Amino acid sequence: NHLEPKLPFKKPFKRAFVFTCHSIEQVMQINENWFDEVVKAGEFVRGAHLEPFGFQLKNSGPLSDMHKDFIIQNSWNINFSEVLRQAVERKIVKDEQIFLEMGVTPDTNVGSLAFWSKA
Repeated sequence: NHLEPKLPFKKPFKRAFVFTCHSIEQVMQINENWFDEVVKAGEFVRGAHLEPFGFQLKNSGPLSDMHKDFIIQNSWNINFSEVLRQAVERKIVKDEQIFLEMGVTPDTNVGSLAFWSKA
């Protein structure tokens, strides 16, 4: 549940991998503690998110404008990149690499990719 992330594990795993693919997009805004909760999955946690957030970081022209309009029209996520940035600032995660606007689907829902690891 991206609105209230809670991990039901009795104890963290040694290593954990968190992957989302166009699921965070379905939540208009994730909680600012999203990463705080997710890193509890393990002693070492790596995350990868293929989500439509590129327009949140950089306007690369008409495609970014169309994508932003599409996201707002559907009430989809508008704060993933900000919550990630804040988690990096608070040293919850290390921001490893981001690839913007990696592909286009017919509905202009462009995916971007973010990698991070537990700080």
